[in-house]
Amino acid sequence: MSEPQEVILLNGQTLACDSCGDSTFEQHHWKLQTTGMTFMNLDWANRDATCFVCATCRRIHWFHL
Repeated sequence: MSEPQEVILLNGQTLACDSCGDSTFEQHHWKLQTTGMTFMNLDWANRDATCFVCATCRRIHWFHL
């Protein structure tokens, strides 16, 4: 987990929460699990998502980077 901070998007704009409008987020990386890979016991091979959790309302913003 990271300290809350502003996130600059690829287009140069600052990320703002869709729910509360705050612009400070914690950054996380989570696995995108799929049924097929779980069935074959290959969860480790699934892709990762970069997620930003709003420091105010805790809404999760998911990005596949």
